Amino acid sequence: MTQPGPDAPQPDPAVPPHAADGSEGGALPAGGTGPHAEPRQKALEFLLRRMRHRSDFPALSSSVVAINRITASESESVGQLSELILRDFSLTHKLLRVVNSAHYRPSGSSISTISRAVIVLGFDAVRSLALTVLLFEHLQGKAGAAQLKEEFLRACLAGLLARRIGTRMHLRELEQAYICAVFHNLGRLVSQYYFPDESEDIRRVMKQTGCREDVAALQVLGLSYEDLGTGLARAWGFPPVIVASMRRPADGPVRRPDSQEGHLRALSGCANELCDAVASLPAPERDREIRRIAGRFADALPMADDEMREMLEDSIGELAGLAQVIQVPLSATRIGRQLNHYLGTGGSAPPAHEAPLPGQLAEPCRDGPGADGEAAVPPIDAQAVLTAGIQDITSALIEGLGLNDVLRIILETIYRAMGFTHVLLCIRDARSNAMTGRFGFGPDIDELIRGVRFSLATQPDDVFNVATAKGVDILISDVDDPQIAGRIPPWYRKALGSQTFVLFPLTLKNTPVALIYADKDHAGDIVIAERELALLRTLRNQALLAIKQSA
Repeated sequence: MTQPGPDAPQPDPAVPPHAADGSEGGALPAGGTGPHAEPRQKALEFLLRRMRHRSDFPALSSSVVAINRITASESESVGQLSELILRDFSLTHKLLRVVNSAHYRPSGSSISTISRAVIVLGFDAVRSLALTVLLFEHLQGKAGAAQLKEEFLRACLAGLLARRIGTRMHLRELEQAYICAVFHNLGRLVSQYYFPDESEDIRRVMKQTGCREDVAALQVLGLSYEDLGTGLARAWGFPPVIVASMRRPADGPVRRPDSQEGHLRALSGCANELCDAVASLPAPERDREIRRIAGRFADALPMADDEMREMLEDSIGELAGLAQVIQVPLSATRIGRQLNHYLGTGGSAPPAHEAPLPGQLAEPCRDGPGADGEAAVPPIDAQAVLTAGIQDITSALIEGLGLNDVLRIILETIYRAMGFTHVLLCIRDARSNAMTGRFGFGPDIDELIRGVRFSLATQPDDVFNVATAKGVDILISDVDDPQIAGRIPPWYRKALGSQTFVLFPLTLKNTPVALIYADKDHAGDIVIAERELALLRTLRNQALLAIKQSA
């Protein structure tokens, strides 16, 4: 077995799983007092330190924490979530593929921007998808990625099933049910990723002694997978109700819940137990286990056998669509063969002696670029993105979306298509007759917007006043070019300071009402082809139309 480092805490295999509460940070629940609570807490802190020392962990943590901090009740939540997702090109690409899949857009109408996806599908749905795809993206390109995909697919299936059961039970928090089920086994997943040797030791202990997974984890890691998962979830800022749902319901019949937390915990536990059975067990044992699970949750989640079968089949079909969208060949995975066998759609299940233990992943296969049929994210086709955005905005205008939502979709389309560093919208303040920054996309955009304000009452002696007064589009290739440097206003060099930018003024009846600004860091970086310029002007005209309609 892998030997722990000299500063690792000593494990205590006698420690039982404990109940969760809503304690904060990376600590174990406050209710977990007693002689074994301190060793578990030290084990958690030790493992979290090891994870933080990995170069890729801080980026993942900061992204998850940032997404969890955004709440749907905030007035700027659409922009904040869109901006956060757009920072990651690969995440944006895959998320747009998912939201345009048949499940989310059965009508066939396309969504080309994250901003519109949030508006159409809902804040919670897009946040759930973003967290799922972010986790999947984090598993790519590393040793053992093929093994991790097995566990990821299992988690996604549990989330999809939990959402369907929640729909049947008329629960309102369906996206919370999805997240609870997906992250129910977070500890097992991150252990496989960050501690593969210890994870293999845990499976070996289970096989040799026949003990449960959490007992084996306690012997090897010093705490259960549940403790690791809930501790990490607290550190990542997941709400207490989701953290609590990561606890497996106590053995025996699960009583009807009387709280949201109880419903989510029962739903998450039931969905994951069913998925473990369907994805891991040979047919005779699988069917017995499904009946046992149905009986165990009969009071909490009453379902007829045919209803459970139908929801499982629908969830498996949805998983197949998701796998296709994110370009994972489901039929080439162990879980895919198990699911096909369950559905009776051909193919054989893995032999009984190869059936994995709960949490056991496929044997290693080739990893690296191109493994598992993984396709690289294609480069941006600016004209295609601009054209799709124009179609998206046309639909938004017909649907009567709010002005800010339409303008945000326009800015995002420009930002994604042209690869600008920043794109922001300035709006005329009629009382002061000045242009002020309103919202946009790009690094530190909120701080930059606060510095953007210029008067429209002055003579057109700089490029911003010329653009707004005369209604002309202006591209500045180099702000330090001697022929133009004197026309760059001091406020710009202080507030923004990029070396190249382009201005698209919005004018109604010879009066400037808004201005679209976009920049790149280095002089000469902005090159706009004729066709691209025509499409950008179309977007500007759509913005004008939206402003007219809102007047």
